[in-house]
Amino acid sequence: MRLPAWIRTFAWLPVLIGAGGFWLWLTVVRVHRVEYISNLVETDAVADPASPTGYAGGFRQLIVPEHNNDSCEWIVQTQQMFARHEWRVRHVDYDNAPSGRDILTPSPYRWWLGAVARVDHLLSGRPLGRSVERAALAADPVLHLLLLLGVVLFVARRFGTLPATILAAAIVTLFPFGGTFLPGQPNDQGLAEILALWSVLLLLGGVASDHSTAAGRQAPRCFLAAGLAGGIGLWVSAGTEVPILGGIVLGGIAAGWSARRTAPAGSPVASEPLPWRIWALTGAGTSLAAFLLEYAPAHLGGLHLDAVHPLYGLAWLGAGEWLTRLDPGRLNRPVFGSRRAVASLILAALPVAGLMVVALLPAQRALFIPDADSLRLTNLSGSPAASNLWTWVRRDGISLNLAATCLPLLLLIPAGWLLASRNTAATRRTAIALSLGPVLVALALSCVYLRRWNTVDTGLLALLVAVIPVSALAAGPGLRRSMWAGGVVVGLLPGLMVLVGNARADLRDTVNETEVEALIDRDLAFWLATASGTPGTVVMAPPVTTTALYFHGGLSGIGTLDPHNRAGMLGVIRIASASTPDEARALAQGRNVAYIVVPSWDPSLDDLARFGSNQFDHTLVAYLHRWLPPRWLRPVPYHLPKVGGFEGQSVAVFAVVDVQDNATALSHLAEYFVEMGQRAQAIGVASTLAQSFPADLSGAVARALTAQAAGATAAFEAALNDVEMLVSRGDDKNLAWDRRVSLAIALAEGKRFDLARVQVLECLAAATETRFRSLTTGSLYRLLALRRVLGLQLPDARLQALARRLLPGELRDRI
Repeated sequence: MRLPAWIRTFAWLPVLIGAGGFWLWLTVVRVHRVEYISNLVETDAVADPASPTGYAGGFRQLIVPEHNNDSCEWIVQTQQMFARHEWRVRHVDYDNAPSGRDILTPSPYRWWLGAVARVDHLLSGRPLGRSVERAALAADPVLHLLLLLGVVLFVARRFGTLPATILAAAIVTLFPFGGTFLPGQPNDQGLAEILALWSVLLLLGGVASDHSTAAGRQAPRCFLAAGLAGGIGLWVSAGTEVPILGGIVLGGIAAGWSARRTAPAGSPVASEPLPWRIWALTGAGTSLAAFLLEYAPAHLGGLHLDAVHPLYGLAWLGAGEWLTRLDPGRLNRPVFGSRRAVASLILAALPVAGLMVVALLPAQRALFIPDADSLRLTNLSGSPAASNLWTWVRRDGISLNLAATCLPLLLLIPAGWLLASRNTAATRRTAIALSLGPVLVALALSCVYLRRWNTVDTGLLALLVAVIPVSALAAGPGLRRSMWAGGVVVGLLPGLMVLVGNARADLRDTVNETEVEALIDRDLAFWLATASGTPGTVVMAPPVTTTALYFHGGLSGIGTLDPHNRAGMLGVIRIASASTPDEARALAQGRNVAYIVVPSWDPSLDDLARFGSNQFDHTLVAYLHRWLPPRWLRPVPYHLPKVGGFEGQSVAVFAVVDVQDNATALSHLAEYFVEMGQRAQAIGVASTLAQSFPADLSGAVARALTAQAAGATAAFEAALNDVEMLVSRGDDKNLAWDRRVSLAIALAEGKRFDLARVQVLECLAAATETRFRSLTTGSLYRLLALRRVLGLQLPDARLQALARRLLPGELRDRI
């Protein structure tokens, strides 16, 4: 029994509304999670409309989920675009310090993120820098919604309500495609997948046109629009669009060749030739215009196929000529009908062959070396990550994630059957071939790079439109209707379950390990930036930590995970693997390094040191692990925020200083252990000081503070007597300022307040901003507390305000 016409016409609307509701629920839950984690710990970030980030000191408050390094870069680059009034960002300073590096990432996604930020700025009045952080929550979900509305309306009009209905459900539930457009993780991948989908759907719209009617004359417009979408897609992400275009070409050639082999001799032409030349000319012209707009005039000489390049346009033109010659609408014309035709096809094939040869050159190895992002299926929390598909399957076995990823491939069965059936209309066979080609090419790539499954899903969305008959549910036999309904449920239900399960996990108040690390990284970034007092201070740290430090603290790093930062990674390798203190110091000075950071939970620096040296035990990193820092490094106490589950972790921070004498270096190390509560290590260093440097004032002060912290009264008094004797003979005259602060603290702890007062007065008289920043948190607090007890005042109110700002909130309230 057929449904009434008006019901069939509007049957897709409830599904579209339901899909929109599901999108809204997921978006609200995910935005809430990002905001919850970002605001979980109170910070000292202060709003500053004059700052490029909207916060004083170049701070950033947003916790980007899953350590998404690409998202951090998009946010920073968009803020730089506004701050420097650049419409193209071609150079950044936040990594590969001190020179920074050129970047080739295309501008369209930055423009989109900036446009959303502009809207937020106009509506809320926030500074543009802060609006970019807010835009990071909305940019990709809005793209997802626009895709849902635009594609479903187009398909409903051109192909009917049934494909539009199923497509509406698939766009929000297909996995991993549904996990691409995430709040707080702005990334150009979603925009690239949207353009890839349109570049196929518009072709299908042209193929489906009835050339005998006025509507059929829309085919050239559809092919022109498809070329425009593909050209812009190449601009946004060549890595995503090239497999789609390659699949279209292979599908079109296969369809044309198959039609010529199976058509009886002298058979009439079933359809008009498709306007492939229009498609190729538009795509090639768009990609060339994008290349010039993006890189002219200073960056035209590079041969980087991971970005849009004229070679792609030339290959596109050649492929368009082959598709034109093989088109099923030209069955009555031979492909190789004349020498001129043969010559033209050979010339057309040359750019394609040239592109393939260039892609295999060593200079293009970045095309084939997977980065960390490509190893993850999605950016959702808990998403599988593996070097390839077989590794994932062998490690995790049959899982819900695997089922949700692979079951949509069941669509290939009816696609293959329809393609092979002689009863399938020629135009429909062409449409299936054109949409099946991108799926197969992307599927081959996804076996190596898990992230390519998103492109597989993009191809499957287009293949749905080509495969699903308009009347399958409305007029087909009951068995056919049941099979279609069951296939849709089996293909989409596991993805729905994964997405819902992930959203429910986001509703919990528990904090996972990645989020804890992100909170600590932000706290460390704020602390280092405040201690240094100079924007862009260079820090050497593991790559992931480096990204967090420049993102949250406005610092500069050296090595990051960006594949274009090869020079920075080599710099980190050389410093980490340096075998002598002098070599390491020279390399660090060459990079203007101010701090070296070694988190206990991230072994990346160890791995880089092993990569650069065959003797890890003699590298700089190995010496730091054994607490044998060279004399040009001073350990700086940093206390992790108290977060459950991370009690056993630590971060070792070393400040780059002038070369210290041995006694001073050991004194700093002993006091570091004291402040960090590592009394056994402090006592060991104090013992070495007593044996090797018994008459050194700095060493005597460190011995006294160590004994006092350990509760060793006799040892404390003995060390303090040595201090008094050495002060009485004038050894304190040339004492470094920070060591004089420790001297005053030691004298005060021993109740020698008269002597302590003299030292405190000298410290306050010689105090500067730089010297205050050089003190450890414990030394600064005890100096300020001692000043208050002795009734002394800082001569400069600005220094007093700075001193309070350098202290954490719980200590600041005690002063």
